[in-house]
Amino acid sequence: MSQDLRVVLLAPHRGASGVGDYASDFAAAIAPSVREVVEFRHAAPRTASAREIRSEVRRLRALVTELRRSPGPVVVHAELSGGAVTAFWGVRALQRDGVRVTATLHDPPRAVWYPFLTRGVSRGRVLNQAIHRPLHWALEPLERRTLAEVDLFVLTEPGAAATRRLRIGRSVTTVRHTRPVSVTAATTMPPPVTERPAAVGLFGHVYTGKGFDLLPDLRRRLPADIALRVAGRGTETLRPVPGVEVLGPLEADGVAGFFGSIRALLLPYDRPSVGGHEMLPCSGTHELAVALGTPTVALRSTMTEYLATDDLTLLADGGAAGLADAAAALVTDPAELDRFAAVLARHRELRSEEDTAEPFLAVWSR
Repeated sequence: MSQDLRVVLLAPHRGASGVGDYASDFAAAIAPSVREVVEFRHAAPRTASAREIRSEVRRLRALVTELRRSPGPVVVHAELSGGAVTAFWGVRALQRDGVRVTATLHDPPRAVWYPFLTRGVSRGRVLNQAIHRPLHWALEPLERRTLAEVDLFVLTEPGAAATRRLRIGRSVTTVRHTRPVSVTAATTMPPPVTERPAAVGLFGHVYTGKGFDLLPDLRRRLPADIALRVAGRGTETLRPVPGVEVLGPLEADGVAGFFGSIRALLLPYDRPSVGGHEMLPCSGTHELAVALGTPTVALRSTMTEYLATDDLTLLADGGAAGLADAAAALVTDPAELDRFAAVLARHRELRSEEDTAEPFLAVWSR
């Protein structure tokens, strides 16, 4: 399926966040199926002032207006996450301009949980909560009105179902997370999991709910002969924990090397609810682990249960203690590691046959 369509991709800069990285893979996946992909990248959440956000929205509107002067349809596709202030207000402005807009929600069921999270507001946790917490009753209707004519895509079925229950968006389509080809295409696959060091790791951007605060407890509960390594943007700022190796931000080859140095990735996710709703994001880190043939062990919660679909992760109960016990049992069992690796390999084969663009093209063609 191919369309004579220009797509303006509204997303954070690559490297600024996991959503920005996802957007790069998404742009590459849809490019062969449309006339043109025009990338409009903006600052990551918490990094832009109110003035800068207004300037970016004006620049976005000017770009879209110019594109619409040429023949052929134009659609703006936004990557919306909890603090994607520029993208949210950009979508609102484009809707008033009568522009066709679609969006992927990365932290469903809400489109943006903190629409006033400017650089100044984010400097103080108390200020952020003082502004947003009393307004949650009004912000949800604001999102509903803003996205009333926007077709939405959600990366997990639980997230999509919750979004439909809130009646946000004109339509909600469940799609698979885009394959992380920006990393995997540029690297050599890590060695077989049983040939890797006896180690487990955490990977990704550091923010509340990702489980990096559990590192001291995890290190204490893991056997001494199982190494614990962490990497990703922001990990270099973590408080040192004896026995935990911190690698900091990594480029593509370094990411593959990190996954090649562990036998299992830990996903101790526990995102707090906001305004009475649980966040139900898709884990891009899990997708990356699958792509690089690395088993995963996750704390069981509403936001991680979908990961066990098709036997793609091991769910553990009991907090840090249960997670550490499950991980230690897995990485010291060669037969179970081989079985897990075979499941991941089969899943990668099936994913390679998927057309990422197809569900988006189906909606854009309406």
